[in-house]
Amino acid sequence: MRNSIKFYSCRAARVVAALAVVCAWANAEDLKPKSPHHRATIHPSLVYLEPGEEQPFKIVMLATRLMAAMPPKQVTWSVNDIPGGDNTVGTIGADGVYRTPAQMPSPREVHIVAEVPESANRFLFATVIVGKEPIVYRGIHVWSEPVISEETGRSEHMRDPHGIAIDKEGNLIIADQLGSKVVRYTKDGKYLGELGLGSGSEEGHFTEPRIVEVASDGRIFISDSKGDRPRLQIFSPKGEFLKIFAEKGRPDGMLLRCHGLSFGPTGHLFATDVDNMRVNVYDNQGEFLYQWGEEGLNPGQLNAPHGIFVDRSSDVFITSYYGPTQKFDARGNYVGAFAYGDPPDGPVYFHNMTGDRWGNIYCMVRTKSGYQGAISKAGAKDVSIAKYNNNGDFITSWAFSTPEHEETTCTVDSDGKVYALFTSKKELGVETFQQD
Repeated sequence: MRNSIKFYSCRAARVVAALAVVCAWANAEDLKPKSPHHRATIHPSLVYLEPGEEQPFKIVMLATRLMAAMPPKQVTWSVNDIPGGDNTVGTIGADGVYRTPAQMPSPREVHIVAEVPESANRFLFATVIVGKEPIVYRGIHVWSEPVISEETGRSEHMRDPHGIAIDKEGNLIIADQLGSKVVRYTKDGKYLGELGLGSGSEEGHFTEPRIVEVASDGRIFISDSKGDRPRLQIFSPKGEFLKIFAEKGRPDGMLLRCHGLSFGPTGHLFATDVDNMRVNVYDNQGEFLYQWGEEGLNPGQLNAPHGIFVDRSSDVFITSYYGPTQKFDARGNYVGAFAYGDPPDGPVYFHNMTGDRWGNIYCMVRTKSGYQGAISKAGAKDVSIAKYNNNGDFITSWAFSTPEHEETTCTVDSDGKVYALFTSKKELGVETFQQD
């Protein structure tokens, strides 16, 4: 009997151990993206309507190997993330029929959101523009510091602002590339001080900081593009140094010139590497997970990848400096492309990009001359920022209020306000834009 008990105890222990392995494997599998082929689309993706009009939307699960396209099993509809919508932004039924509000909404751009649990891209977005007039963004606030040295272009606290992000307190964090520092301001331009330990090559110091990204817990991730040390650093919400990672180099997990950072909904950090022509993916502690991408000019290949944005479905948008912007899933499977170069009067260079809560994309654009600044559209207005929806449909474009202001990058808050960083020979600062 004792031997029998011992036998069953050992067997039970092995079963428990096996279950633990299975559970661990299952948890790991939960973190992986679903099949890249099990995707859905939304139709239409962009529509213009008048107040009181209706528009049906539908979701289609795309065809996969030996399987035809089909309707999804379940769809949950919302308008501007309001389940079913409301009288202000319009309503949508379980059948996907959207009805615009009786009165013109403000802003006039409305976001239809479909949640499809079985789809690899779980959230799908469509854009409704109420009214026939184009969407317009206007500057509502500008703050700046005057340049006090024409030789260096330096202001009191900045020299060459390059990256911008919004921290957990709603303040602006700016990476000053040639100033070798990272500074913090209120949205109104009140200087709050520096992050980290200032200029230098040691941990916690900066050489040429370029990009800033803030994690959901408030920690601040900053890329540095010079020196022989690792390229990414983590700081506390207060700006205290925590960790450095991503060694300089070409092997897996290393970086040479990181020009884009974005967190996905799982907390993974995606980083574009201009010189290695790839995307590195890390967990939120800086541990390398995987990478993807290859140099080339064909769809799905990368040509000087600069900006990056990851939406709530973990779809990844990457802009090449020479265009276009491409859409991938989290594992690097190509989905589509938009925002191509449009010479001689349209954008030719795409310096950076960001996105908002509804997956819209904001590209910072330049002309064929390649300088930082507004581009001229024949017979129309200057343009520095071009906006597209999650499906690549063009929404609108606009420029800084002052033609001499030259773009670097921008960030968008939860209310849809755009904070665009600019430089010029006379001043450095930020202009805030809001949709009419």
